Amino acid sequence: MERMLSLKVESGMETLLRVVGVLRRKEFDIKNLQMDFSQCGGSSLLITLNDSEKQGLKQAIKQMEKLVDVYEITEFKGEN
Repeated sequence: MERMLSLKVESGMETLLRVVGVLRRKEFDIKNLQMDFSQCGGSSLLITLNDSEKQGLKQAIKQMEKLVDVYEITEFKGEN
């Protein structure tokens, strides 16, 4: 099973690095990462994680929600 996180964030490399940094510190394995830019100035970030059984995903989501440039996070659970 893998998990996908959909984030609405501010455009920019700094935001991407902050989000990936939170996941890296929690030792999550990122399988796929896709960032799409919208015309209204924001971005949509889609992250697929391999090791969904790893503890601490809820804590990582809470930490990402506190980041200044992150507006919304949605978690999807999928079958591998």
